[in-house]
Amino acid sequence: MRIALQSPVRLGFGRRSGRAFTLIEIMMAIGLIAIMFTVAIPAFARAHNQRPMKVATEQLMELLNTARAQAIVRGVTVELRIAPQDHTFDLLMDAGPTAVTKFEGRLHVKLPEDVGIEMLAVNFALLKEEDLVVARFYSNGTCEEFTVVIRSLEGEYRKISVDPITSRADYEVIR
Repeated sequence: MRIALQSPVRLGFGRRSGRAFTLIEIMMAIGLIAIMFTVAIPAFARAHNQRPMKVATEQLMELLNTARAQAIVRGVTVELRIAPQDHTFDLLMDAGPTAVTKFEGRLHVKLPEDVGIEMLAVNFALLKEEDLVVARFYSNGTCEEFTVVIRSLEGEYRKISVDPITSRADYEVIR
């Protein structure tokens, strides 16, 4: 009786079948993933820290655009009342010579905790230290000159201003 021995090559040893990864390939993939996380995590943290400034900018822009639209559509003067010490902004509607009333749903913005008012001016007068500041939007589409600079704890600054002729709001990234 003869027993035939098969060579290791015929059994599949020493040949790569193409269906498995080697230890080196796995280690290289893990290394690449680690490098990607090393780069991505700080970028993600920076983006997350910018969120309060983005929210504050969007809310103020929306409030200013709403003030303009409501003044034109309703044909009344709309007041933007700012309490710089509380970091709050409110829209109120002029209901005639005797009263100022709140809009239904009271349009109100309070800046996030991480965002403060750096500079506030109405009609080119600096009013950041005042208790209450009022900027008016008129039914003919004009408004009082208004500029506010907000800053975050991360050192970001945004300048939000309103063109007095068109009463359109715009913002600028200062840094």
